[in-house]
Amino acid sequence: MTEEIKGVESILHLVEPNFPPSKCFVGHIDSLTCVALFPNSKTIISGSFDRRIRLWDVETGQASGEPLRGHKVSVCTVAASPDGTKFVSGGGDGRILIWNAATRNLATEPIQACWNKVDCISFSPDSASIASTAGKMIKIWDVETAKLMMEIELPNHAKQVAFSPEGSRIAAVSSYDHTVRILDAKTGALAVSPMAGHSDGLLSVAWFPNGQRLITASRDRTIRLWSSETGCQIGHALGGHPASTVQVAVSSDGKFIAALGGESIRLWNAITLDPILLVLKHDSPVLCMAISADARFIAGGSSDKRVFLWDIESITRQDCESRPSETLRLENQEYRTTASPNLQSNLEGDASSNQGQRPAQDVLDEFNRYVMNDIPIRLIYVPTMELVGRNFVKTHFLHQMKEITEDLIAEEQADFRPPLARERVIPTLVQSRVKYGILSHRWLDTGEPSYQEMMGKNLHGPSHARHLSSNRIFRLKGGRHTLEVSCTTKEKEVQSPGYIKLERCCKEARRLGLQFLWTDTCCIDKTSSAELDESIRSMFRWYRNSTICIIYLGETLILEDLRRDEWFIRGWTLQELLAPQKIKFFNKEWKPLTDQEDDKEEDTPLMAVLEEVTGISETELQDFSPTPQHIDKRMTWAAQRRTTRAEDVAYSLMGIFDVSLQIAYGEGGERAFGRLIEALMHAGGDSSVLNWAGDPARHHISRALPASPASYVGHPNIVQIGRLDLALTSRGLRVPLVILPLEVTRPEFDGHPVVNLKFRCPHHGIGEVNIDSRGYKFSAIPNQYALGIFHYIPAEDSSNPGLPKELTAYLLERTEVEANEPTFVGLSRHYRSTEDGWRRIPTGFIYFELPDVPDFTSLLYVSRTCLETVYL
Repeated sequence: MTEEIKGVESILHLVEPNFPPSKCFVGHIDSLTCVALFPNSKTIISGSFDRRIRLWDVETGQASGEPLRGHKVSVCTVAASPDGTKFVSGGGDGRILIWNAATRNLATEPIQACWNKVDCISFSPDSASIASTAGKMIKIWDVETAKLMMEIELPNHAKQVAFSPEGSRIAAVSSYDHTVRILDAKTGALAVSPMAGHSDGLLSVAWFPNGQRLITASRDRTIRLWSSETGCQIGHALGGHPASTVQVAVSSDGKFIAALGGESIRLWNAITLDPILLVLKHDSPVLCMAISADARFIAGGSSDKRVFLWDIESITRQDCESRPSETLRLENQEYRTTASPNLQSNLEGDASSNQGQRPAQDVLDEFNRYVMNDIPIRLIYVPTMELVGRNFVKTHFLHQMKEITEDLIAEEQADFRPPLARERVIPTLVQSRVKYGILSHRWLDTGEPSYQEMMGKNLHGPSHARHLSSNRIFRLKGGRHTLEVSCTTKEKEVQSPGYIKLERCCKEARRLGLQFLWTDTCCIDKTSSAELDESIRSMFRWYRNSTICIIYLGETLILEDLRRDEWFIRGWTLQELLAPQKIKFFNKEWKPLTDQEDDKEEDTPLMAVLEEVTGISETELQDFSPTPQHIDKRMTWAAQRRTTRAEDVAYSLMGIFDVSLQIAYGEGGERAFGRLIEALMHAGGDSSVLNWAGDPARHHISRALPASPASYVGHPNIVQIGRLDLALTSRGLRVPLVILPLEVTRPEFDGHPVVNLKFRCPHHGIGEVNIDSRGYKFSAIPNQYALGIFHYIPAEDSSNPGLPKELTAYLLERTEVEANEPTFVGLSRHYRSTEDGWRRIPTGFIYFELPDVPDFTSLLYVSRTCLETVYL
C-alpha cells in the first residue's frame, strides 16, 4: 500500500513466535507443583508431587546436592528468602519447613501450620517473617523462632498471598472470590477497600517493584492492574491467556509481566501494557513459574516431571535477528523498538553488564544506599510518563555500576593530593551515573495533576501517557511495520494546563537525555502523612542530587521580565534555586531563557539579574552550601517570600540551614518558625541567629525568639566570630551575654510611661548609644538597663570574653525589688530576690563600635564578671 492511497488501512496480524525452553532439568519422578529462584539467580528450587524438594544449578543444569525430604505428601509451595540465607517449603501435609540455604538442613522445628495443604508462602522483604495461606487463614510466622505472630481470617479460601516490596502490606486473593485484598502487615486490617473487577475467582497476585501497583489473574481469563494506594483498577484488562491464567509475575525491574496458562507463558510490556510478541512454549502443561531476580530467566515446572528454563536475553536476541524492526511514532517523535521494546534494551544492558567482573561490593552497597535514601521516593519515567519507585530506578541504573572499575576508582583518587580515600570517591562516581531531572515552577491555582490522578491516569493526556495498546494500526511503509496510535474523541479533549506543563517538561527532559523526572505536584502522595513528612525533609537533598533543575517561569518572556515573575517571591523556590548544581530557565513559551547549557555559569547577564532580584551573591548562587551559619543574612533572602501554608515559611528553610523538623501542619507559622530557630541552636548555629530586631513571637515561652524571617531584615552586617551556648528551657532562652550597664537620661517623672530615653554606656569609651525604641513605652518606675552583647569571642576556661570593634546587642531591662523579711508559707520559707531577671526590649537593631579597639582584627578582652547567663 502506498502513502497516496488515503483512507485505506490494512491490519497486519503478526505471528507470535514460539520459543522452547533453553534448558531442561531432570530428576523429579512426578509432576512439578512449584518453583522459585534464589536472589542471586544462580539456583532454582523446585517442589513436586513426589514429596521431594530439589535445588538446581542454573549454569550447569545439574542438580545441586541430593533431594530434600520432609513432607509426608506433595510439596505445594516453595520460596527463597530475599537475603538468600533460607528457603521454605509448604506441603499437602499442612507443614511448613524452614531450611538453611547453606547447610540444606532444617533451620527450625517443622511448623504444623494447618491440617490441610499450605497453598502459598511469601517472605517479607527483610527475610524476618513469612506469610502462609491455608483455607481462609493467613498466618504470619517468625522465621528465626518459627513462632506464630498473627492470624488473619478472610471471608473465603485464600489462594495466594504476597508481601509488598516495602513489607508493610500483604496482598491476598481467593479462588472463590472476585476481589483482591490489601492488608496491613502489622494489624491485619484492610489497608484499602477490597478491589473488585474480575468476573470470576482469582488465582494469582503479584506486586510491581515500586509497591504502587499490583497485578491479578482470574478464571475469567483476564489480567488486571490495580493501584495499591487507591484500590482502583489501572487501565483496561489485559487479554490474558487463551487458556485460564493460573499465575502472574512481574520482573524485578518492573519492565515485563509474565502470565502462565496451559502449555505456555506469555509476556507483556509492564509499562505500556502492550503484549510482547513472544510465547514461551512447552509440549506439556506448565504448572508453575518464577522470574529470576536479575530478570534474565524464567523458570517453569511441567507435568512431565521436568524443570525448564527460558533465557529471555537469548530469546529476544533471536527474535530481533529474525524479524524486521518497528518504529513507534508518538507526537512526531520516533522510538526504535523490537517486538519487546523496553525489555530488549534492558536485556542488552544486562548482557553488557555481565561481561567481565561485577562491580565491587562497596560500589554496589553505595549504589543501593544512594538510590534508596538520597533520590526521590518516586519519579516519572519519562518515556511513558508513568510513576515508578526507587526499585525501578535501581534496576534501570544497575548496569551502569559496571562502569565503576577499580582503574577508574584509582584514577579518581589520584586526581587529588593527597589522594582521596576510596570511600570518598565511590559516592561521587555512583551519583554521577544515577541521573534524573527535577522541575521547579509556580503551582497553578487549579489543574495541576495529583499523585492519585497519575496513578489512576484520570487525566486528559496523550494516549501514550496511558496505554499504547489501544487502536494500534500497522501500516506497511517502506518495507517496515510502522505503528501509528490513533486518538479517540476523549483523548482529543482539552488537557489540563498543569498536565500540559508536565508534558512539556518531560519533553525537555527527553531532549536533555534524561529518563526520569521529579515534580512536587504528582510525585508525592500527599494523603500519606509519613510520605509527605519524608518528602519535605528530603527535598533540598533531592534538588541537590538532581542532574539538572528545569525552572519554568510562567510570567516571563524575556530576561527583563524576571524582576516581576512571581516565582522569585514564593517560599519553596528559594531552595530550588540554591540547591541544584545545574539549572536551566524556560520562559512561559517553554523556550530557553539563555543559550547557555547551565544557567549557573558565572559572569553572564542572567546571573547579574538573578543577583539583583534575589539579593544573593553570585558566588552563593553558584556554589551554595547548606549550613546553620550566616543565619541573619539567609533569613533576609526569605523575608519577602510567600507560602500558601503559613508553616511552610519555616519548612521551606530546613534545607537551606541543613536542619530537620517534624512536619506538623496546623501548628501555625510562628510556632513552626520557633521550632526552626530552636533546631538551628541545637545544630550549632552561630550567634547571628540572635541578630534580629522588633517584636518577638507571641506563641512561645521565650520572648526572645523572632516571629518570622522578616525580623532579620536590616540587620547589621557583622563578621561571625563565635558560637554561643544557646538553649531553650522552661525559663526561656538561655544565652550567655556580655552585660554592660547603661546610664539613663530620662525626663522629669510625671507618672506616665516614657517613649524615648537617652542611654549612655560609661564603659570602654562607648559613650552615648543611639537606640531606636520603635515606640516602646518604658516604665515610669526607674529600672535598670544594660546592653546584652551577643557578638563576642566566648570565654574558655580561665580566659576572658573578647569584644571585636563592631558590636551588636539587645537592650535589656530589669526591675529592682526591695528585699523583705522572710515569710513562712506552710513549712516553706520564701525569699524575694533583690532584683528580677533581665528582659529583652523589642527595639530596632543596636549597632556600635568600640573606640578602644584600634582595628577590625583586634579584640578587647573584658572581665569574666561581665559575662552573665540570662534567660530571656
